[in-house]
Amino acid sequence: MSLSEVPVGLEVKILSVPEDVKGNKLLSIGFVPGNKVKVVGCAPLGDPRVYMIMGKLITLRNDEAKQILVSLENDVESLMNAREGTWRVVSLIGGRRLREKLESMGIFVGSIVKVISNGIVETEKGVFKIGINMAKLILVRRDNV
Repeated sequence: MSLSEVPVGLEVKILSVPEDVKGNKLLSIGFVPGNKVKVVGCAPLGDPRVYMIMGKLITLRNDEAKQILVSLENDVESLMNAREGTWRVVSLIGGRRLREKLESMGIFVGSIVKVISNGIVETEKGVFKIGINMAKLILVRRDNV
């Protein structure tokens, strides 16, 4: 996943940066593979976004952040990137309204979600189409059932 796709509030580990002039700039300000970076905020329209890395706040435009590949810790990923199979919900990023909507679909922390295809999931309450923006806010881990 790219850094630009990480929801606000999450911390990720940097896997790689591009090997070009932009990549050298990113390396020089701390975006080094292996470092952890936290998404701390974004502008009202979503671009640019603010990141905390090595104790510094850095602002990047999404086109720059898109070039930085990252991974969530402990085999956690967003439902948006989850492949077909069975997953356990480990976290929901959002407020009360989002949680209520997801709970009405049977999606809550600890629940099992079966990914049928891209954006189509099955829960104990039925089969649902989950939009990309909502799927980004649902963090899951592969369930070994």
